[in-house]
Amino acid sequence: MKKVLIGLGIGCGVFILAGIGLMLAGGIWAKNKFGGSIEAMQSIQAQEQELTQLNASNPFKAPPEGQVLPLDEPRLLAYLTVRESALPAFKAFEAKSKEFEAQHAGDGDEKPGFNAAVDAASLFMGLMADVRKAYIAGLKAQGMSPAEFQSITTTVYASMVADSLEQIGAAAEQGRKMMVTQLAEVDKRLADDSLADEERAQLEEARAQLQDTLDAIEEPGANEEQPLSEASKKAAAANVELLKKHKERVELMANVAFDGFVLGGAGADGQAAGLE
Repeated sequence: MKKVLIGLGIGCGVFILAGIGLMLAGGIWAKNKFGGSIEAMQSIQAQEQELTQLNASNPFKAPPEGQVLPLDEPRLLAYLTVRESALPAFKAFEAKSKEFEAQHAGDGDEKPGFNAAVDAASLFMGLMADVRKAYIAGLKAQGMSPAEFQSITTTVYASMVADSLEQIGAAAEQGRKMMVTQLAEVDKRLADDSLADEERAQLEEARAQLQDTLDAIEEPGANEEQPLSEASKKAAAANVELLKKHKERVELMANVAFDGFVLGGAGADGQAAGLE
């Protein structure tokens, strides 16, 4: 049997999809047969209502599109606390999912059997409800809405990427200057009338390649993005410094699979929202 818990770190796989399909198609019969899964689904639906209520009771206005959210240290620490309080439930989900996969591995089946599909769906639904329960409890304890949590998540990841891109950009600029220097050196050598034809041909080919690369780098709009406002530039720089201050906690909390679970709930407008 192929891996059945894939994507999002573990994901749902064919077992879970098949099991959910059976439960949805089975109606009342499924409710009697798979009571635990139905209860978990009902819990998840109730949790969506709780998330919507948290947005209403803890109003949060995200910055306009293209602008940077300035991270407030107390709210960042509250955010990290929410993640840390919910991650153990997600780790338990991962462990139990791997156990399930190991139990059903190696039997050679391409498609899940009926019982395995139902078991996988029950496992997934129950553990997902557990993760959401811990997440919601964390939000309530910190007085945080899922909209604020989502906005901070996006800002944290974007700031981490921006810091890396800034370093890459500095290296790229250094590389561009080196290419300009190399071109000047090649031109100087090509000006030597005593060059053998073979060496001249090699230098001309090398020069053409260098020039093509340099032209691509310097082409207008090649690396151009929508410019940030001065306020957003300051916010982005301050965010990077704040994240560095709490580097260990930030690195420990980074878990895109976890985000796929919790950000799939009510977002800023109370509707389904998630990471792109």
